[in-house]
Amino acid sequence: MGEKWTLESAAEKKAPGLHPLAGSRLRVFLRHILFTPAFDPRARYQRFIAWVAQFVRAPLAAIETVKYAGAINRQTMKTPPIFMIGHWRSGTTHLHNLMCRDPQFGYLKFTETALPLDMLGPKVRIMRRIIDRALPDDRGFDKVKLTLDEPQEEEMALGNLNPIGYYSIFYFPQRMTEVRDESLFFEGVSDSALTRFKKNYAFLIRKLNYAKKGKQLLFKNPPSTTRMKMILEMYPDARFVHIVRNPWEVYSSTRSHFPRIFNAFAWQSFQDVDIPGYTLETYEKLMKRYLTDRDELNLPAHQLVETTYEAITKDPLGEIGRLYDALGLEGKEAGLSEIGKYVDGLKGYQRNVHCVSEEEAVQIRERWKFSFDAWGYDIEPPEAIEVR
Repeated sequence: MGEKWTLESAAEKKAPGLHPLAGSRLRVFLRHILFTPAFDPRARYQRFIAWVAQFVRAPLAAIETVKYAGAINRQTMKTPPIFMIGHWRSGTTHLHNLMCRDPQFGYLKFTETALPLDMLGPKVRIMRRIIDRALPDDRGFDKVKLTLDEPQEEEMALGNLNPIGYYSIFYFPQRMTEVRDESLFFEGVSDSALTRFKKNYAFLIRKLNYAKKGKQLLFKNPPSTTRMKMILEMYPDARFVHIVRNPWEVYSSTRSHFPRIFNAFAWQSFQDVDIPGYTLETYEKLMKRYLTDRDELNLPAHQLVETTYEAITKDPLGEIGRLYDALGLEGKEAGLSEIGKYVDGLKGYQRNVHCVSEEEAVQIRERWKFSFDAWGYDIEPPEAIEVR
């Protein structure tokens, strides 16, 4: 068993040197750094490094923009992008890691989502060396590897390109609820701000399409669970894969991952954040939105496919093969062959064990009953979840 992180222990530990906002657009960085109150002294050095990185990167990012703007703007999608969605800790990362082993797909790597303005050209080699020295072996809250070339979600990149981004809940925990509602549901977001968000999303996708030389793009991003309508406005033929997991395991795993991320990312104090309350409310809002959007959109079977974490872990090749068929993807046999090699390397993976309190268990049964009903999970906790 690894070290058990709590909000208190996370606050006592020094923040790492690099922060995602070091790779953001300069005006996004300035908006956050100049207009956010109550910075925590614990992350003072991290903020200093971010300032330095901004001024070092600014001319290089400007050169990249000028050099590649024409080619990026001319990009067109030859194949529909695929978006993997679902609540955090439901298996989105695992499924994404599996399918990205198929070489027909293009995907964001860690360096690309952390540095969306700096992903092209020779300077990337320097950036990679700097980030590699600061990167931990795994994500801290689970045992999933964290390397420069592993597939990563696009939310960090979106938050580095514009002020709206779900990752800001980790940067500014005193505004978690406000940031969540803004980034997931666009509550309080002006029409002009939403237009800029879409513009930056489209820019990121075009740039990745250019970088991956027209491969079919495979994205994974839990916040996109609430953005299906927006994505379909931008890409009417987009495909979605939605994954669910036993709500008991989603709750316990989601709740436990906050301290480690706060330690790495938070620029405000976080010791008093109500993590159980936030987790309960966010899951409820996000999953109900998904169910509503699913019914209203009524997408054809090849545009929205649902799977479960349990099915993926029980028979990964069989279930992913089903996804290929449902999405109408080519190259199934070759893709499954590469995925199978990756699966063989995961056989020693050990899952974390969690427990929840009696009070939390009551809340889960009551507030999340709709989810147990919608996907047929037993409302009583599995053996791996201890209630005490």
